[in-house]
Amino acid sequence: MAQLRMRRLQRRAEELVREFYESMLLLTLDLLLQWNQWHVIRMLNANKLPDELAEPQALSWSTLFFANGLLLTLAQYRPQRFKRYASVVRKLLLLLELFVMLFVVDYVQLSIWQPFLNIFDQALHALGHSKWTWARFIFYYCPGLSTWLINDAFYFMRFVASLSWFLLAVEGAAVNWRLAIDFLLLGQLPDANPVPRRRRKRRHSKSRSTQI
Repeated sequence: MAQLRMRRLQRRAEELVREFYESMLLLTLDLLLQWNQWHVIRMLNANKLPDELAEPQALSWSTLFFANGLLLTLAQYRPQRFKRYASVVRKLLLLLELFVMLFVVDYVQLSIWQPFLNIFDQALHALGHSKWTWARFIFYYCPGLSTWLINDAFYFMRFVASLSWFLLAVEGAAVNWRLAIDFLLLGQLPDANPVPRRRRKRRHSKSRSTQI
């Protein structure tokens, strides 16, 4: 039983390390594509793409955080069936997974995320130019608020939303990453069910009553 348990832990550790390396490979490829403004969806035949796709935005921290956060989120739902195949077949399937996930990231970013942000940009501009009574009252006591809503509020909101998405994705993947790093550093996985130490019970000796 002990040997069987050790084999299972060893196999589990190898899978965690492999997934950790594959996640780092995904992030590196996505950073390379985003840095050079290469988009998988634009490399295909443009005639077969929907017309409502927006043009890619300029490189920014918000774009990097959103793309990497979405990529890490998709990586957590990869099919586990591919782990059962041989090494060569699994490497070929890994290339297919990379292409599909990068394509999904580009499609979501161009067809959903950017139009969604444009709605908020127009709403913030309308709020900054509004002539309502309560808006003019607030702008009177906060003179720079109207200018901030028109010029900087959209970029601040986009950065906060993208960073929050990225941090949530990292938090979801951090559990397996921590186990993989522990195995790489320590050579073994931490014991999930440590045996609690038994405390010795102290014997309370009753003092004998002395009779006079």
